[in-house]
Amino acid sequence: MGARQGNSTPARRSAAAKISTLLAEKWPDAHVELDHRNAYELLAATILSAQSTDKMINTITPALFAKYPDPKALAEANPAELEPLIFKSGFYRNKAKSLIGMARAVVEKHGGVIPDTMDALTSLPGVARKTANVVLGSALKKNVGVVVDTHVTRLAQRLGLTKQADPVKIEQELMQILPQEQWTDFAHRVIWHGRRVCLAKAPACDSCLLLPHCPAGSTIVRGAGKLKTMKPKPSKRARS
Repeated sequence: MGARQGNSTPARRSAAAKISTLLAEKWPDAHVELDHRNAYELLAATILSAQSTDKMINTITPALFAKYPDPKALAEANPAELEPLIFKSGFYRNKAKSLIGMARAVVEKHGGVIPDTMDALTSLPGVARKTANVVLGSALKKNVGVVVDTHVTRLAQRLGLTKQADPVKIEQELMQILPQEQWTDFAHRVIWHGRRVCLAKAPACDSCLLLPHCPAGSTIVRGAGKLKTMKPKPSKRARS
């Protein structure tokens, strides 16, 4: 199995094309798994999802959006009433502050409408590139960047598409080797594959369709070592 990827951009671009095609065949309907009906709901749910799971957030958001159906309602929220609704998401006090701050900024600066540019979204409290990319790609249908979460980080490294550990640098490298029209769908499919096949601690390499293109998986199958994922240094300010 010739799974060793070259370090050059053309080699990584060729590998990415093959991987993207296989993932599209395997997961044609991959999508963001946070329940939402509009950009506001997806933005709020994505902020809540930090250090939590989509499954958990989906149990929280029905009651949250029933009480706060739009940015204006959330902007006027009392933290003491909001925090119990999001308690199970973890870090609920910080998240309540981010949610209210985000909503107030949307109301005051954008007329209550979720902005549709990267710069405007990342200027909102609690919103960094990952969250902005989720909203832009999934709710607003704009291929502005590549969502880089823990799954995309892990798989991009294992597949030899990057040697970077910093999410912003990983995104930049993926944007260089993937056609822009594939950025959103590629991230969805990588995340689905990471959740279902290429798990962090026990990847199912033997049954993985990407094995012929995966340097890390080929190494494991040969019994030559353990999989490693480079981790970025924690930032002083937690923003997703």
